[in-house]
Amino acid sequence: MAVVLPGVLLLSAWAPDSLSPYRKYGNITPEKYLTGQFNPRTHPFFVSPEKYGIPVRGSHHLLRREAAEALSKLYRDFHRAHPDVPFLVRSSTRTFYDQKYIWESKWNGKRMVNGMKLDRDVKDPVERAGIILRYSSMPGTSRHHWGTEVDLNALNNRYFTTGRGRVLYTWLCRNAQKYGFCRPYTRGRKGGYKEERWHWSYAPLAVQFLRDWNRLFINRPGYFSRPGFFRGSRFCGSLAHEYVNTISRECR
Repeated sequence: MAVVLPGVLLLSAWAPDSLSPYRKYGNITPEKYLTGQFNPRTHPFFVSPEKYGIPVRGSHHLLRREAAEALSKLYRDFHRAHPDVPFLVRSSTRTFYDQKYIWESKWNGKRMVNGMKLDRDVKDPVERAGIILRYSSMPGTSRHHWGTEVDLNALNNRYFTTGRGRVLYTWLCRNAQKYGFCRPYTRGRKGGYKEERWHWSYAPLAVQFLRDWNRLFINRPGYFSRPGFFRGSRFCGSLAHEYVNTISRECR
């Protein structure tokens, strides 16, 4: 039996039960979950990676329990092989409002982008959005909303080309798939975000979430372009589908 929400037909697999990744707590629906419009701190499916022995930088990190369990096994085996090489979670789950803050800080010039204050240096809003989209997602379209994503060690591709960064990256490329992790933003894709060697995704959940995001939003191009959804939404919201789906084959 299908569950109907306003404006969209949900598949029966999404009906709230003990196996559903969208099991309802309060007013959390698939739409809210997939766009990060809920509080993971109060959601029982989210846990702190620190409780699983995973080193983190900063505080308030959260992941889906399944992702944290898999990452703890990956970290344990990596650390056993390379005990002197750093392994740090720099970023994990981000809500819609976390992503909105990042996006709008860049849009408004409060956060520099490639040495530029975009509100001052890039007046054309379409061009400005395109610059932000090189590495930052529009609110509601980030994979980090799902609790399946981690950024490791350094948000800089060059870090992973030499020294201990290269050791970590080489090991992950050879072994991460054994633990369920893939890298969505690889080199050579024809569009979307730039390469991110630091970003790894827990595929057993993320593949399903990607499929469900498309079922909800592929025929709703105006959802992310609504005035006031976030700063500049009307100039770039129509690109949501492209940026969400232009990922590596291994993460599909």
